[in-house]
Amino acid sequence: MQRLEVDFEKTGLRSKMLLDYIKSDPFLDQFYKYKPSYNSFPQLIEDRKKFNVNREVLTSELSLQHASYLDVYPAVKNSILSLQSEKTFTVTTGHQLCFAGGPMFFLYKIITTINLAKQLKKNHPDYNFVPVYWMASEDHDFEEISTLNVFNKTLKWDQSVKGVTGKIPTASLPPLIDEMIALFGEAPHAAEMKHIIEESYYRELSLADATRHFVLSLFGDEGLVVLDADRKSLKELFLPILKDELLNQPSFRLVNKTNDILGENYKIQVLPRAVNLFYLDDQLRERIVQAPDEHYEIVNTELKFSKNIMLDLLEHQPERFSPNVVLRPVYQETILPNLAYIGGPGELAYWLQLKSVFDHHGVFYPMLVPRNNAIIISAKQLQKFEALGFTLEDVFKGEAKLTAAYTASLEEGNVNIDEEMQAIGKAFTSVGNKLSAVDQTLAGPVAAEHQKLVNSLDNLQKKMIAALKRKHEVSLNQIKSISQVIAPDRTPQERIKNFIPYYLKDGKQFIQTLKQNLEPFAEKLSVLVED
Repeated sequence: MQRLEVDFEKTGLRSKMLLDYIKSDPFLDQFYKYKPSYNSFPQLIEDRKKFNVNREVLTSELSLQHASYLDVYPAVKNSILSLQSEKTFTVTTGHQLCFAGGPMFFLYKIITTINLAKQLKKNHPDYNFVPVYWMASEDHDFEEISTLNVFNKTLKWDQSVKGVTGKIPTASLPPLIDEMIALFGEAPHAAEMKHIIEESYYRELSLADATRHFVLSLFGDEGLVVLDADRKSLKELFLPILKDELLNQPSFRLVNKTNDILGENYKIQVLPRAVNLFYLDDQLRERIVQAPDEHYEIVNTELKFSKNIMLDLLEHQPERFSPNVVLRPVYQETILPNLAYIGGPGELAYWLQLKSVFDHHGVFYPMLVPRNNAIIISAKQLQKFEALGFTLEDVFKGEAKLTAAYTASLEEGNVNIDEEMQAIGKAFTSVGNKLSAVDQTLAGPVAAEHQKLVNSLDNLQKKMIAALKRKHEVSLNQIKSISQVIAPDRTPQERIKNFIPYYLKDGKQFIQTLKQNLEPFAEKLSVLVED
């Protein structure tokens, strides 16, 4: 694939806050510590050394979770073993457990993370850097992960879900898998992808375990570690912060104070709760709230706990407590020796709301790294688009604006009757004045006749535009086609389409192409042009 570039400001893919963050806008300085650049890492590494994590518990848990993969992927085994050393750090991304990866940006996140770890090893050979994919296994929004867009067809996973998504059984997936595989046809790498899908989702019993298998099938050779933090041993490391949240509720005060400042310039991404924790049980994930008499209630249930019983539960069954979006990043940085978090615009926006919470708990606040963005189009589509008089940057303007610009650019489209309309208006005004001088009641009929003529001319102009569209139907369809490729249904390609059609064509070479073209800290959008 050929790689072209477009300034992010011209794409609409990055929010104002993220663009300001990348440009080091002074207004945001108080909300983070390390500027997103390779130049920040020498100091970042030295600072991270001062914050200890329990590497024994971490590596033991990772070894258990990857037990069946350690011999299959030696690089994963080496990553986990290396985490026993104080000279090994992680770089992390996180994502929901979307079937077959979900939208394309899932891959972009992971590849940005892998490439960052590789480059850091080159820049700092005395240290090791492990890429981590943090599975959002404690998320509950099944609706967001239940659909898959492949070959412009939306597939739906029909399943009744309660509780966290990581524990969803995969037993109901075969109809969806069969429907998807039927679309593969005789593609060059259809058998390979079929094997990956079936091995991942037939062999594993839970969505979390199936997702780990699927991700390692693509990235295990890179030493990527896939972490499910919904574990008692890891929650025990987070106990002091869980207890502080239950008893003192500092997050609510701290985040609201930050929001008051950020809200002056930006849209606020996350609003804190009084208690930023969920209660987990079999098929249950509901908010914890504190009642006026200090006992705790579980929303949408009849469960109630006194303070002492709740604290006893926390001490002996910490796996029942789950941090929400406000405390999940703090949990992550408590258990990982992490240097950087790689996320999209929405994620980094809420991370910027949380630094005071990290500071309050004495937890290391990492560098925030924007994930790579990319668009994939065919060379033929791009050539046709440019032949219509557009540039690559124009592709992000959307179908309506492109159609209007193209129609206006046509010689026939320059037919303009504004002067005639103005002349007619003046004529009717003159006639109206003369007739009104004779009889004022004639002014109304004159105005009515004027409006009839204006309406007639408007209709004629609309018919002219419709005729132009029919005459240039092929060109306008080309505009529509490329607009649907770049932003299907006015949503960026990377947030809708799945990667499988590209994999079916090129196999693992497609993944390799992405690795070669997605560079951490890229200042421009990558447009990848297929031959």
